[in-house]
Amino acid sequence: MTGAKSWDKNLAGYIDHTTLSPTTTDADVQLVCEEAAHYGFAAVVVPPVYVLPAVNALTALNVSTPVCSVVSFPLGFHSAPAKVDEAKRIIDSGATEVDMMMNVGAFLAGYHMAVRAEVESVVGACKGRALVKLIIETAYLDEPGIVAATKIGVESGVDFVKTSTGFAPRGASENDVTLIKSACSDRVGIKAAGGIRDRQCARRLIEAGAARLGCSASVQVVSLEGS
Repeated sequence: MTGAKSWDKNLAGYIDHTTLSPTTTDADVQLVCEEAAHYGFAAVVVPPVYVLPAVNALTALNVSTPVCSVVSFPLGFHSAPAKVDEAKRIIDSGATEVDMMMNVGAFLAGYHMAVRAEVESVVGACKGRALVKLIIETAYLDEPGIVAATKIGVESGVDFVKTSTGFAPRGASENDVTLIKSACSDRVGIKAAGGIRDRQCARRLIEAGAARLGCSASVQVVSLEGS
């Protein structure tokens, strides 16, 4: 593994180091685990099929970096029982954090109670076993929608509200984070994701209120070389 010789160690502690590309291979998973162990990232985020390999890789590296995986990613269209089953399966494989995609279509159609019930069912399945981060996909929501979706997450008992998947037309903005923060309780954290490519952007999102950052360009983001 090669990478930055000097890096922002404080910033690294905010980052969920992510590999969720459709072309992700076992070699990619091994690399993000090695990078997480080296740089001190907050977690690694891998597709459900790679949870156990990631757990095994991190164990072999003798680090306690959490493994996170995704539910109904990136569109959110699975049924509630399917989302619950997927969450249980990735936890059984060793994940201790779950990033769940909200059904944005149902939310936009006004079925807020159904969306809340779905989120509550996943939170219940994960309770005591894994953190739950609700992805609301801010690119598709107006400002009142971002606030309303955040409130659904807070009232459903999620641990974090996450801005984006990285697959929508845009990723996180400082305004998204500010809006989510306005509707969050102190108990609920904010994860900003999508389009974070440099240290300056990452720092602005943290200053706006983000407690976690989802990045695939994590090594580039934390590098101090040439900055």
